[in-house]
Amino acid sequence: MRKEATINNNVTLSRVSGYHDGDHARRLYFRSDRAMVLDYDYRRPDGQPLRGYGLEIESECFDFSSDILAELYDKIIFTHFPADLFKMERDGSLSGGHNAECITQIMTKAFIRNHYKDFKTMYDTYFPAFNISCSRTGNCGMHVNVSNACFGKDRETQDDAIRKLFYFINHNFSVACKLFARDERHTGYCSQMSCGTIESAKRYRLTGRYSDHGISYNLGHYEQGRVEIRLVGGQSGYYCFRNTMETVFWLVEHIHTVPWEKLDDMRYVFRGCNQYVIKRLTDCGLSYDVLNDIIAHKKEEDLELHTNARD
Repeated sequence: MRKEATINNNVTLSRVSGYHDGDHARRLYFRSDRAMVLDYDYRRPDGQPLRGYGLEIESECFDFSSDILAELYDKIIFTHFPADLFKMERDGSLSGGHNAECITQIMTKAFIRNHYKDFKTMYDTYFPAFNISCSRTGNCGMHVNVSNACFGKDRETQDDAIRKLFYFINHNFSVACKLFARDERHTGYCSQMSCGTIESAKRYRLTGRYSDHGISYNLGHYEQGRVEIRLVGGQSGYYCFRNTMETVFWLVEHIHTVPWEKLDDMRYVFRGCNQYVIKRLTDCGLSYDVLNDIIAHKKEEDLELHTNARD
């Protein structure tokens, strides 16, 4: 036997870091085709604002410990995604020592859509195979962090839209739970907030807030350039995930176009939305007339686009 064959080689196993203790090897901004390296404070080298989404996917495993779960994620599941997209942390609100919160770096909408197939592999192939779930117990959430710049082109538009989404979510809380696939019986860590009247919501203070882990809409990071939608629930599978993300995209990027007095009018808020948002709206308990009006408006827009393209 060769001498080198008898040398013990150390094996480094993946692990789930402590709560708020993990980090990525590099701070990256994942765009549609390539990642951009950010500085330590998550700033772009060109000085432009970030315009993206970050996910915190809470998961529970019912067969393996967190150490084995970390190996499954790192060595198998995450290999379908670009390197260093995810990090893993423990979450005390989840079951026992068999959980991991998978936290992404900042991703553009185009990047997420381009990798839907990889999220499908994660949710629909590996999660069932390894008895991992984000929805079985109702404990899990999928917090969505949104760059302020996603809400509009200038600070005034962004601030107004951030306030509008705060009002929309909390004034229509039951509907918002369904929009984001959240079991309304499990909102202890994402509870409804008092939004008052439209006039008071217009003046809702955005700055000087602390990070609150018990509310639906966390503004504690607003001054660092992002808000956190905590109401989003743990997703039961890929199609649930896709429809939730498309609903988030629609609300974040279109709510600035909705007049304040129309924020409770689902016909107006969702007019022109895509087929995946419509699929989610069918689960929201809207009246037959309201849902059909949204679908009819979508068909009219599609026909107009088709006619213009043909002409």
